[in-house]
Amino acid sequence: MTSGKIGRWVGFVFALLVAASMLLYTAKDSMIRRAPVEIDGYTQWDPDLVEAFGSMAVQDGGRVKPLSTWAGFELLALNGKRSIKFKSDGKSVKIGPTEWVLDMMFRDEFANKMEVFQVEDANVLDMIGMSHEGKKRRDRYSYLEIGEHLHEVDRLRNELAEKRQKGQELDLVEDQFLGLYSNIQSYVSMSSHFNPVKNRMADEGSPLAPELQLFSGWVEKWPQLSQFLSSAAQQEGAEMDGLRRVTNMIATRIGESVYSDIAMMPPSDPEQKSWPKRQGWLSHYMQFKTGPDADQITYLKEMEKLALGYTYDGEKGLLKEVNAYKGRVAEKMKARGGEGDKIKSEIMMYKLDYFYRSLTPFVLGFLVVAFGWIAPATRWGRVCNRIAWVLLVYGFILVTLGIVHRSILMERPPVGNLYDTIPFITAVVILVLGFMEWLTKRRVCIGLAFFFATLGMFLAMWYEESKGVDPMNPLIAVLRSNFWLATHVITITIGYAGGLLTAGISHVYIFSRLFKIGDDDKSFSRFLTRVVYGGVCFTLFFSLVGTILGGVWANDSWGRFWGWDPKENGALIIVLWTLVILHARMAGYIRDWGIHICSILLAIMVTFSWWHVNFLSIGLHNYGFTGGSGLKAIWSFYTLEALVVFVGLYMALTQGKSKKAALPEKA
Repeated sequence: MTSGKIGRWVGFVFALLVAASMLLYTAKDSMIRRAPVEIDGYTQWDPDLVEAFGSMAVQDGGRVKPLSTWAGFELLALNGKRSIKFKSDGKSVKIGPTEWVLDMMFRDEFANKMEVFQVEDANVLDMIGMSHEGKKRRDRYSYLEIGEHLHEVDRLRNELAEKRQKGQELDLVEDQFLGLYSNIQSYVSMSSHFNPVKNRMADEGSPLAPELQLFSGWVEKWPQLSQFLSSAAQQEGAEMDGLRRVTNMIATRIGESVYSDIAMMPPSDPEQKSWPKRQGWLSHYMQFKTGPDADQITYLKEMEKLALGYTYDGEKGLLKEVNAYKGRVAEKMKARGGEGDKIKSEIMMYKLDYFYRSLTPFVLGFLVVAFGWIAPATRWGRVCNRIAWVLLVYGFILVTLGIVHRSILMERPPVGNLYDTIPFITAVVILVLGFMEWLTKRRVCIGLAFFFATLGMFLAMWYEESKGVDPMNPLIAVLRSNFWLATHVITITIGYAGGLLTAGISHVYIFSRLFKIGDDDKSFSRFLTRVVYGGVCFTLFFSLVGTILGGVWANDSWGRFWGWDPKENGALIIVLWTLVILHARMAGYIRDWGIHICSILLAIMVTFSWWHVNFLSIGLHNYGFTGGSGLKAIWSFYTLEALVVFVGLYMALTQGKSKKAALPEKA
């Protein structure tokens, strides 16, 4: 192979990598890099305790899950990632979500110093008069820093609530402030969860009865004890002073109890789906605004055992109480029909981390294929090809296992929300491109398979991090139909995959022509054109069938087949555009360049229907709505694709003129 040809191949691969890098750069928020905060005196938690505590059951988002899963998404929502780094006594420390929650609940003197509040725009802090000198515009802050301004935070939140009630729209900074307020609420909910029961009301040697040495004892007997305390308040004497101190202690603990919004104990009634949360119940009960609740009192007692286990016997005591607590909860969940029976499986799924692990074979595979392209006809090229196939199959197995494992945990088909579509589309693209490579053996489709697979896995991770919401939470009522999820949603998603992979092949065509790769082999260009034509047919079939099935589902759920909803319009646009491409090709209006340029425009339409409509905040498909943080990535993608289209148009026009100039003049 000549040096010129090698250079063209290197340029071609470089162009693909640049395109991928731009997409990933715009899709992934820029990293916050700064010297880690110093938290001296910090000690790591016992790994056995971390594992046991992380496997405790929590009900959140409508399902029972491991505490480790819940903690991971809570940390993602606040921090933008699942780990926290800091320095302690000169050493670097990195902790995960479960350790962080343990610190929040039992060692808040450390947790409050950790910079976990990710603020996107420093203007949010200006609204509450908080200094951010020495920080970046987008940076992280600790609760210790923000806590000094909580009164201003509450005041501003009330102002914005009134503004919304009047129908006034909030600007971007105000929306971000409300996001920060929500994160502060979550933080306080976790950090105050055990506060009312962390210490005994009196030491064991106290003259108080044993049950009254515990806060839960006072709560359980409150209707009788409150009358006694009221009478004592009117009397004088040293003993009465002690009782008044008890009254003040109870009032303080009640005040600390109202923030907890965590459900960790199943109710006694098997028919009651929601687990109890403390929230304002204790305060209302102690003020006689509501009656006693046996489930709430049991929940308080269980939390008290955990808290006192740590207070009086450290990590060893907490581990003992956690294991005993898990046994009692397991019996309750079993009596409720096996609730939480998939907790161990979910913990295993996150440990295996299929999608993240698949990145290794996908990235390596793309590099192996790229090296093989340099000398495809040699032994080196054949060895690279074999290695690439092994890596592709291995990566595909990991992605498929991840999809299947998630489906088993969710007890529904693999596609039900926006996140689900990403690994599913990735798997479909790998499967289709792998099959095409097996048929053609051109080593183009396998390279594209690695390229799309890498993008898909990075996009899945970015989406999960940016949202900070568990994508396995139950779907809204209208989507809880396994039949329609397995037909309409999967079919239309396969159509999305077809449109995207078809556009990917068109990118290969344009870049290969730009770098004059395959100019000496016309069959290579014709092969790409035939593949794109087939891909357009594939996209049309699945998009059309999926759209019709969606209309039938809409008629069943909403009483109308079609309502010009943005999601419906997006699907119709894909169908109409693929029909335009096929008819224009058959009529001779477009040839090789035309079908590839139209295919890239198809990718823009697929992106609009699949992703962009979720930012419009209108229509009945509101289950997919998301925040505005991803719009930058979408518009960057549109801009990149428009640039490729213009490059294609320019080359098509210049090559058309060159061909005309080369024709002999008529006599």
